[in-house]
Amino acid sequence: MTTDHSISRATPAQRMQLFFWLHPEWWTVALCGAAWLVMLQHGWQHAGHGALHRMSFPQELVSWLLMVAAMMLPLVVDSVRATADASLWARRHRAIAGFVVGYLAPWAAVGVVAVGVRQLSWIHTHAAPALVFGMAALWLLTPMHRRGLVACHRRRPLAPLGWRADRDCLAFGGTIGRACVSSCWPLMLACALTGHALVAMIGGMGVSLIERWSFRPRIRAAALGALALAIYFGVQAGWDSGVSTNAPHSVELHEPPILCTGSVAE
Repeated sequence: MTTDHSISRATPAQRMQLFFWLHPEWWTVALCGAAWLVMLQHGWQHAGHGALHRMSFPQELVSWLLMVAAMMLPLVVDSVRATADASLWARRHRAIAGFVVGYLAPWAAVGVVAVGVRQLSWIHTHAAPALVFGMAALWLLTPMHRRGLVACHRRRPLAPLGWRADRDCLAFGGTIGRACVSSCWPLMLACALTGHALVAMIGGMGVSLIERWSFRPRIRAAALGALALAIYFGVQAGWDSGVSTNAPHSVELHEPPILCTGSVAE
């Protein structure tokens, strides 16, 4: 009996179990989906004034990490799967967890800086993300970005057992995480400065996907996508400026003076 014939005769529960066995990265994808659900809810609640609303430092840092999980983890699913394939069957999920922790560590370090910038009062305007999206479009055309993008596809051998295996998984995740930071930091910073607006996150995700489909031709397309986001938020900044300029100034009302013309007592 062939393997294909055995699979065709398997029950739905057996097929699902086989799917999870063959795709140990499934829970990483589920983590991405959960992060997207939280960020979609956040974006819906603050639609229209995302760049203007403020959060505390811990709230901003949590939102940053959720944004990274939603936008960046889907781009490294191949590395997650490679980590599982290079590990022993019994410790595949432990290896994936080590990779994810190592991957998020560089992003968390950058997030502390981004959240610190976000705490500044003058940064809460649509002009700030417009400027950084423009910078991201230029960054996509630089050799530094190209080197970071190539480094995102690195592989390394992993020890099979013990603390060395955990160390290697963390180090592998950290290597890919640093490469992704060097490749995408302006784009992610711009998304954070919008207050994690849905337009910025979905557009930024699209730019990241485009640049990974191919090499030079798609890099130019990705740069045009980042430039389109810069123009979008630039228009928003111009609109905000026009609204504030045309807003009626408050007029202070005074009671008219009372003129005393003499006694009226009879």
